[in-house]
Amino acid sequence: MRVLIVDDHEVVRNGIVASLRASPRYRIVGAAGTGADAVSLARRVRPDVAIVDLRLPDMTGETVCRQLIADTPGIAVVMLTTYLSDDTVRSAQAAGATAYVTKAAGIAVLKETLEAIGSGAHSSLSSDSAPVIVHRLDRLASGRAAGHLTTPHQRRVLALAAAGLTNGQIGERLNISESTVRFHIQKLKRIFSVPSRTALVVRAVQDGVIAPGPEDGELAS
Repeated sequence: MRVLIVDDHEVVRNGIVASLRASPRYRIVGAAGTGADAVSLARRVRPDVAIVDLRLPDMTGETVCRQLIADTPGIAVVMLTTYLSDDTVRSAQAAGATAYVTKAAGIAVLKETLEAIGSGAHSSLSSDSAPVIVHRLDRLASGRAAGHLTTPHQRRVLALAAAGLTNGQIGERLNISESTVRFHIQKLKRIFSVPSRTALVVRAVQDGVIAPGPEDGELAS
């Protein structure tokens, strides 16, 4: 996959380049810090995908998106931004962007998006409503943040809770008291902003902080 990266922040731009270059799936054919440079470069290198920052110093990401699509039919444009709102998503949809990814969601989500585009499995950005896209990206970013806020020990408590163990059983497995387990569960509920133990496990699994628990009848080893 031939990729063009457009971001005015050098550290961000170089970070994406380095991350994608680590995979043989991607060939970085150019990197630009302005919209004008991106359009000019794209005309020469003909990328398959352009990752475009929504805010550039000389023009908007939507303008760059429209120009890239006009110049290179079939190109997929991924809007990558710190901004997340119904209005910004709708603007990206109107410009013809293929996908919308927030920087807070992380490089893994960006790579997953590129993989989906490359395999043809990515649905059009316009196929979902803006509020649905905003909610999904916000949940991904929140889950990533919550994952960073938890310790390995807390994630072990979470994994055992997901496996269906009681507080007492978790305490026995980890050689800590039942009250300490309760303390960890209460703190984790605050981190994930959920009201109950069940909601905590569901949220942690959905956000990828822990793997799903074993099937009924099994116990975590």
